[in-house]
Amino acid sequence: MAEAERVAAAPGPALGSTFRGRRAMSGSWERAQQVEAAQRALVEVLGPYEPLLSRVQAALVWERPARSAVWCLGLNAAFWR
Repeated sequence: MAEAERVAAAPGPALGSTFRGRRAMSGSWERAQQVEAAQRALVEVLGPYEPLLSRVQAALVWERPARSAVWCLGLNAAFWR
């Protein structure tokens, strides 16, 4: 009988998961705030270079294969000269 009373008085898994859930939510909110702050800083720093970065990205992912091939050959020629 004493065993049953101890088990009934012990906190169950539902109680523990509630506290973990609240802690995880506050942690994810803090993480979201950090990500937003980093995003604002990157946009502020890299904003003026966005057209250049877009062109470099397009060349790296081969959106226009002919243009990317010319860039690849040009960079290899400059590097191995």
